[in-house]
Amino acid sequence: MKLLHILGYLYGCHGQVKRGVAYLLLAIQLAPEDRGVLRTLAHLLIRSGEADKALATIERLERLGDGEQPLLALLKSKALMAAGEAAEARHSFRDFLAHYEADHRV
Repeated sequence: MKLLHILGYLYGCHGQVKRGVAYLLLAIQLAPEDRGVLRTLAHLLIRSGEADKALATIERLERLGDGEQPLLALLKSKALMAAGEAAEARHSFRDFLAHYEADHRV
């Protein structure tokens, strides 16, 4: 499963997003609740222009109680923007900023 995750990430980051998504979908079959794989999958789905699938993946992460809330809010913002939901994307980005600022106060 880890190898599939790594291959998906590498292919996705080096111009072969569709192939990367395919590897990640295989990884999800082996570990359906792996938050890392799901986050990477959401990222690549956004890059491939499949915003609706990315949003469904993000909703799945939210149901799993993903502990990476700032990252999830940022991913959701990007997916919403790709889906043409600018107002919702701004709201989600504000959530990201609020979490980020709270975590990085000195």
